[in-house]
This record gives sequence, C-alpha cells and structure tokens, in this order.
Amino acid sequence: MRFSLVIVASMALLSCIAAVQPNSINLAGNIHDGYWSGPITTLAGAGGSNSKLIAPPTRYATEFVFHVNVGIGTFDTAAGGSSSFKSYNLAIDSGSDLNWIQCEDCKSPGKTCFPQKDPLYPSSQSKSYKPLDCNGVPCVFNKTISAGSYTSGVLATETFTFQSSDGTSLPIPNISFGCSRDSKNIKYVAASRPFLNPTSGVLSLGWGPRSFLSQIDSMSQGKFSYCIKPNNTKKTFLKFGKEVTPPKNPHITPISQVGNLSSYYVNLQGISVGGVRLNFGPSDFALNKDGTGGTVIDSGALFALFKPPVYGALFATLEATLSKNKFLKRVVFHKGFKDLCYVELSPEARKTIPGMTFHLENNADFEVKPEGLFLFAVLPEDTKDIPKGTTALCFAAFPSEFRTAIGALQQIGQKVVYDTKAKQLSFGPEDCDETS
Repeated sequence: MRFSLVIVASMALLSCIAAVQPNSINLAGNIHDGYWSGPITTLAGAGGSNSKLIAPPTRYATEFVFHVNVGIGTFDTAAGGSSSFKSYNLAIDSGSDLNWIQCEDCKSPGKTCFPQKDPLYPSSQSKSYKPLDCNGVPCVFNKTISAGSYTSGVLATETFTFQSSDGTSLPIPNISFGCSRDSKNIKYVAASRPFLNPTSGVLSLGWGPRSFLSQIDSMSQGKFSYCIKPNNTKKTFLKFGKEVTPPKNPHITPISQVGNLSSYYVNLQGISVGGVRLNFGPSDFALNKDGTGGTVIDSGALFALFKPPVYGALFATLEATLSKNKFLKRVVFHKGFKDLCYVELSPEARKTIPGMTFHLENNADFEVKPEGLFLFAVLPEDTKDIPKGTTALCFAAFPSEFRTAIGALQQIGQKVVYDTKAKQLSFGPEDCDETS
C-alpha cells in the first residue's frame, strides 16, 4: 500500500512565544523518555494491495502546530446505519514512538485533562477499541514529556481511518496507541486561550517498534517525508514509502538512533549566522558518554535548542546584528527570562534580518530562513504599549543543558526525507506545494 497524508503548519501568534518558558512544554515535542509495559503490537489486516493515496484533511492551530487529521474508532451512527469514526487532530512528531490521544477517563476523580477543542475520545463507545493485556491486567504507559510534564494511561489497539485521495475513507486496524487518562502541564497553546487548542494527541514517526511508522512498515518501508509551509495558503503532504521522492537539490547526511531513544540524531559540525561561521566545532555538538549532547531533528518541537555556550554566542551575534537595523525596535515580552524580541517599524526591516546554517556531516548545509530563526507574528491585541496589528519577532530558540535540536520552525521551506533503512536524511529547499 502507498499513501500520503495532507498536513498543515500554521504561523504562531506571538503570545505563544511570550507564554513559553525554557523548562515548559509547548506543542508536541520532546516526548522521549517514557516507559511502556506491555507487548509490541504491529499492523495487522492492512496488506500492500491497496494503492489508494490516503489524504486526510488537516486544520490550522492558533499556534504553530504540524497536524494531521485522523479518524479514530468505530462507532454506531445515530440512524443505525453504517459505522463511523471520530476525527481528531494529531500533532506529527518525528521525535516520539508513542501514538496517543486524550481519552474520556481523564475526567475520572484524581485524574487531569489538558484543555482541547474537540470532545475527549470516548474509548468505551468504540467497537474496535481493545485494551492490551499484561498478565491479566491492562497494559499501561507513562510518558515524561519534559520536567514536570507527563501523560499516562492505558495501551490499546484501535482502527485509525484516513481520507484517501479519491475522497473515500480507508481504515487501518489494530494500530497500537496510548489512551491518555492523566496529564500534567501539557500546553499546546498560550495559557490565555487554552480551549482554542485543536490538538488531541500525537502521531509518532520516531525510531522504535511502536511508532506509527514502524507499525505500517510494510507500507512505509521505513521512509517518510514532509515539507513545512510558513502559512496556510496551500496543502502539503506527509508521504510514506513509494510515494516519497527526493528533494530537487538534495543534501544527504546520516541519521542514527541513540540507545532506545526515538529521536533522529544528526552529526552537527558547526553553525553560521548571516554567512559567518561561529567559533564552534564538532566537539561542541558531540554526543557524550552519559547520553547528553548530540543533535536531533524533530518535527514535534517548535523551537531550536542549543547548549548554553552556543546559545549565548548566537544570542550575542544576533543582538549585535539586529541592533544596527534602524527598522527594528527592541522589546521585552518575558519576565525572568532574557528574550530577544523586536517589533518591525517598517517592511524594510526584513531585508537585513539574517538566516542561519546548520553545517551537518557530508557537507550537508541545512539553511534556516529568517522565518525559521525568528518567530514572526502580528500582535492580535495591544501588548506592552505596542498597538495590535504590529509585526513582532522573537528568537525561536532556548538554551538546553541536554542537547541541540532542530525544531519544526527551523525546517520551514525545506523538504525533509527520512530513510530509516538507509539511515540517512535528505533535504533541500522547496516551495512545499502538493508535489513536494
């Protein structure tokens, strides 16, 4: 079977970056270090004979979220006719091996739900929902997302349904996933607008036998691609297997798995800003024996992460460069955290804002446009004496003691192809249209 999924990424409002603290979680990223209890369930009943292209619709988040729309479950219709599914937006996360969705049981006493727009998934009503058994008791999961953030619940299998290219529904049964019943500090949108959150869970594409990519291995052949657009003018696709085509002008670099982590690691050799290489080499980004360090590429995390010395140098370089731009005005949005934010005084401001380059192994230069280095947004309301309608921008990165990360925002305008069998990443700049 060959298929591709419609995906959309939206530009974030500035309140997103204003609400994020370095140790908080925003969007779907960094779901890496949890544990599972239970068997591995692989795809069943979805053979390779169906050549339809799966193309489910997606919705835009208020914040920058990389989404796919998935039909989940099998429910009786009110009229007593054919069964139906319920549609949910799942964040696409190449750094996770756990598919999960928030379920109705998070409303039970002692449990906590995170806010979302769509109704909680009613697992008890689905005819295809099957909890996984571990020695007579339900299998459970507990995923630590970041410091102080987690989601936990019951492992199960369920039918995931995607819209095919001819407009019909194409179900894939027995997908292993987590039915989340308790969550803490999971924030997909700014705290002031929690119920605008369209995200109900995660579709995982990382290393590991439990990820969606691995469960459909007969179709995906361990390969997928995406191309993130900076706005919602056109749809683009998450493609798998034979549907994946190389970028038009590809750069190729190795990817690897570290231990049993689900993230895709790349070998970062250095960084340039505005064409000038900073004084850091491969050893500054190397993986340490204790598992810290190294560099990952992650569609589920919005912002870039850098080790403190690198972050400090980037901050100082950008601050010095932008201080010379007479069309920008420095502003402060955070309290207690030093940010790097500006408002545009003229459209001319964009012409001198620099980009950045990640220099990867094999002379593979990953170019980051200014729109990926900074989070641009039009203020929706008056903020700190700045009138609504003003365009603001903030450095889209945070310091991290743990590792370096290339987030979704930095991948804007790049077609990215993951090949887990060949263990290589290929990428190149594209317009991210429907053929990408």
